[in-house]
Amino acid sequence: MKQIWNEFEQWLKINRPEAVGTLNEAAVESEIAGVEQKMGLTFPKNLKDWLRIHNGQRDEYIAAIENYTLLPLEEILCTWQTLKELLDGGEFEDFPEIEPIGPVKKEFWWNPRWISIATNGGGDDICIDLDPDEGGKVGQIITFWHDWEQREVIADSLEEWVMARISHTDH
Repeated sequence: MKQIWNEFEQWLKINRPEAVGTLNEAAVESEIAGVEQKMGLTFPKNLKDWLRIHNGQRDEYIAAIENYTLLPLEEILCTWQTLKELLDGGEFEDFPEIEPIGPVKKEFWWNPRWISIATNGGGDDICIDLDPDEGGKVGQIITFWHDWEQREVIADSLEEWVMARISHTDH
């Protein structure tokens, strides 16, 4: 993961220099464990390693990848808690059925085993899916739209997502 962060930071310096200064310091193990406990989830090792290098970005509305900012731990938790409250309150019950593209479970508008790792600030997130449908991979990367039914698997892993984003850019 260190190698991927190094490549990502080099890419940022060239393509999004304004985003470099928004990267947070590393998260410490106890912070990660505290958020995991509050969410009742165990983060995949690659996500922990990612956060131990930079704990997301400061919220200055400067996108790092496409139009997404990288979420720090406190925002990962806040997003999850907000969506969990809506789920538990039955808010998603009358929503349309999910249209999965790839092995995403369609029973859930939002699944409490999805971890938001990046956001566009408008309620649309990139998530790590810890509960994939048959044929999927635990840790696959999916899209979550707050007002659209489509849920798409966009990468098999966090590493693959980051590397794909930085290698498909216009120079």
